[in-house]
Amino acid sequence: MRYVPMFCLFALLNGLTATAQLLPTASGSCTVAASGLQGCTYMSGVNLRKATTSKTTDLAEDSHSSLFVTRFILAPGAPLDSQSVVGGEVLIVGRNNGEIINEKKSPPSRVNVYDGLVMLMPKQEPYLLRNIGKESLELLVVEVRK
Repeated sequence: MRYVPMFCLFALLNGLTATAQLLPTASGSCTVAASGLQGCTYMSGVNLRKATTSKTTDLAEDSHSSLFVTRFILAPGAPLDSQSVVGGEVLIVGRNNGEIINEKKSPPSRVNVYDGLVMLMPKQEPYLLRNIGKESLELLVVEVRK
């Protein structure tokens, strides 16, 4: 009778399903100087072709949105402008400790950044985040593009 509980546990766990993880379509890294000058490098995924019986090949249909992740390293005094971000709403994730100010807000608002802090930046509200700390600040910008 000790096999009955194991079978029930197996049946319970076997019935659980999970959705696939969405991986970034492209990712990159940008270093921004206090003057606003930035240098970036990006890597992009390759669209896979689906097998067809006809002579033409079509790109595999992607019903998902594209996910773009960019790591920004802001030097002291460096800005991150919403105009440099292509997508709509973005998530900005802090990767180390520092302080930024949103210069597009009236009055300008200060934010203490720490590793793991997540900020949702709405599409309709432009922002200009400036590193006002004494050390470089690392931020991940996650964009979902449709």
